[in-house]
Amino acid sequence: MAKKQNPTLKQIAELAGFSQASVSMILNNRMDVSFSEKTIQLVHSAAESLGYEKPDPAPRRRGSARRLVAVLCPNVSNPYYSSLVQAIEQSAWANEYQVLVMDTYRSAEAEERCLAVLREGEVAGAIFAMPPRSPAALEELGRELPLVAIGDRGSSLHVDAVEVDNYGAGVLIARHLLELGHERVAFVSTTLDEQAIVRMRRFKGVEETILAERPGAEFAAFSRGIAPEQELGDLFIEHRVGYELALEAIDRAAFTAIVAVNDMVAFGAIDAIAERGLSVPGDLSVCGFDNVFPSRLRPISLTTVDNYIVEKGRSAFAMLLGRIGGASGGAGPSEAITRVEYPPRLVVRGSTARPRGRGRQGGRER
Repeated sequence: MAKKQNPTLKQIAELAGFSQASVSMILNNRMDVSFSEKTIQLVHSAAESLGYEKPDPAPRRRGSARRLVAVLCPNVSNPYYSSLVQAIEQSAWANEYQVLVMDTYRSAEAEERCLAVLREGEVAGAIFAMPPRSPAALEELGRELPLVAIGDRGSSLHVDAVEVDNYGAGVLIARHLLELGHERVAFVSTTLDEQAIVRMRRFKGVEETILAERPGAEFAAFSRGIAPEQELGDLFIEHRVGYELALEAIDRAAFTAIVAVNDMVAFGAIDAIAERGLSVPGDLSVCGFDNVFPSRLRPISLTTVDNYIVEKGRSAFAMLLGRIGGASGGAGPSEAITRVEYPPRLVVRGSTARPRGRGRQGGRER
């Protein structure tokens, strides 16, 4: 007896009164879209009345069968992430893999949509270029898909990881400024909260070192929360936030140094200092983190912390490739994981010098 033919999505869509795309998403339980309960019920009722049976899923294509790896990062407007992605691509191309870049803009919802795509089995593995918003969801996916996370030292994630000691990076910056004689320091940053692990660790490294090693020093933090929609809509938001927060710091007190949470924020701070008719490093020293390419350009010459962007990207892909080639795929709950740590390195350039002293009236010279 011939096997009964399944109704087509077009037939179900015509009966239910919805588009084929909507019917497909509902019958396949897509996690990245939503429909009303009534719509879902109508589609399932139409499918059942026509005798629809959901086909068995095709075998998940992992490993060398699909030579594609995903890289998840907040954005590619920051040179840190674009350089990191290119370093991963260099290694991927050398091993005949292609790279799919997925931006999350630090949105929990966007990250979940990305994870849903990865669960569909179209990639051989994935690299998280930042700490995940949902560690539990990432670990769950990591049990079936090879994953590598690039993040902060001491992460408790049960996935292979490439790490940097961001707290130690903050200590390096703080001690550099203290050795120069700075005792009035401002820290400027985009969102500082429990989700911003890297930023918080840098901030704490600077703050705790200055206050512990120079009692009586003046230290203040200036931060602004950035919503995912804002990060998506403004390519230059980190520079703008650095610029605006630095203006606030300059006008509030006579700081002699500004530490920015990353180099892009530091570039904004440098522009704010020029806006107030002051100079770097004559009136204010400026430091950043990451050592992105523009930081070494002569007009900027930013003192910063090298985070081994290229090396981290290549190490992450090598670890992922090893996991892809392994028999077990992802790391199970009891399976050993691999961690590689790069120690932060201070890069001293022309944006820092000994303080010359500034008056306290409105934070300006007098």
